[in-house]
Amino acid sequence: MPEDAVAATAGLLRGMLRSRSAYRQRWIRHAQRMRTDDINFAAVSQVVALHLWDQGIVADSDRDLPRRLRDRIRNALRGEQLSYETLTWMIEAFDFTIEDTHEIWDTYAGSEADGIGADGISSTLRTPPVPMVSAQQHETKALFSRYFINSDMQLEKIETSHAMVALEDGVDTFGYSPRDTLTGVQVIAGGSFGEYRNSVPGFIGVELRLDRTLRVGQHASLQYFTTHRGTPEPCTQVRRAARSRINDFDMRVIFDGVRPARAWWCAWDGYDGGTTVLKVPVDLTALHELHRFLTFAEHTVVGFEWEW
Repeated sequence: MPEDAVAATAGLLRGMLRSRSAYRQRWIRHAQRMRTDDINFAAVSQVVALHLWDQGIVADSDRDLPRRLRDRIRNALRGEQLSYETLTWMIEAFDFTIEDTHEIWDTYAGSEADGIGADGISSTLRTPPVPMVSAQQHETKALFSRYFINSDMQLEKIETSHAMVALEDGVDTFGYSPRDTLTGVQVIAGGSFGEYRNSVPGFIGVELRLDRTLRVGQHASLQYFTTHRGTPEPCTQVRRAARSRINDFDMRVIFDGVRPARAWWCAWDGYDGGTTVLKVPVDLTALHELHRFLTFAEHTVVGFEWEW
């Protein structure tokens, strides 16, 4: 990320946190003392920590979190170091408006979505993400997804292979939120089905249990598939969200007895609906499939769209 984009985004954040009454009130109530009219980094860190606890991103037993966040928040607001993850946390923690969210991401990534490259895609989201099923304690090292479209032009099944590494001790579950057309989950290797969780309309939370509890740095892999019910209209799109970074992401759509007339590789600015920020025509492979490989995907929603 260019230094000038980071500095500009940091300046925009500081201005909003000072001047927007709704945002200022969120952090100022946690400020133990105010020596100047400038932003209190400890207070902002407390707001972000409360959000991470509330969303299950970090266990609420981790009471040292606000102190650990302080340097990260200070560096972000000073424009010294501002990651996609930190910026996402701040936008969500302060419940930024859609307009402010657009302005921040446009400043950080560019209004022409310059986070989109030939090898990877990042920072296209402009709307709040789907709530996490459970705290994300891993990094995805590789993800392979296969979407099966049947002869009735409906999504029938999604097969997924997921390699991950633990970012802390005690990692024993993996959670995600597929569309609510889901009718079943079967784990083939690496774990077992845990339970369904409530999510926002249009999605359902799924928690899988790993075969073993991981310590920080340990790797694990899961293979599982989900089955899906048909919808009144033919399926014309599949999406995969990347809230945090996904490395080596391979996505394939397999058609059984039917072929799309035209197809595109896309990225969107929202989990559901939203605006298409990238739409590139693609051809079927020799096996009559749609296929794309990315070295990384982060803070984005990508997939294929087609016409019958």
